[in-house]
Amino acid sequence: MSVWRRYLVKDVSGRLVDLPSRLLDRADDGTAPLPAYAGRCVEVVAAVLVGDRGAPPRVAEMEFTKLYFDQSGFVDAAKRERMIRLMLESCADRRGRSAGPRLDSDRMARRAGAARDQLTREFGWDPKPAELNAVLSRLDPARLNGASPAGGHTLH
Repeated sequence: MSVWRRYLVKDVSGRLVDLPSRLLDRADDGTAPLPAYAGRCVEVVAAVLVGDRGAPPRVAEMEFTKLYFDQSGFVDAAKRERMIRLMLESCADRRGRSAGPRLDSDRMARRAGAARDQLTREFGWDPKPAELNAVLSRLDPARLNGASPAGGHTLH
């Protein structure tokens, strides 16, 4: 079984275009910018596909995220760090419960909820049904026929 990533970016016209993972990786690690995205926030579909040789690939996971680029066309490191911090904060109420007072649990739950809300507002987007169908028709056409449920919408 093979596993690989696919990225689709919503361009200014709303059309989904492929973004090869090697190009995104290079913009993320600071080795080669993507000038077309310089200074922009773009909506990205990040998908993990699995497949056996000779069989059509299937979407194992699908995320709808916003990705920020700096003025040079590299993935914005400060925004990436903020996203990671919010992701960690959003898990505060899911960590093992201590024997501490209930007030600490309530405070952690409020903090985690606020981080999840901010993470969704700043780094997530909800596809319209037509956008979701367009993604599935490109990445996993069998799923459109009801063969299996859609993947999760967690943020990365």
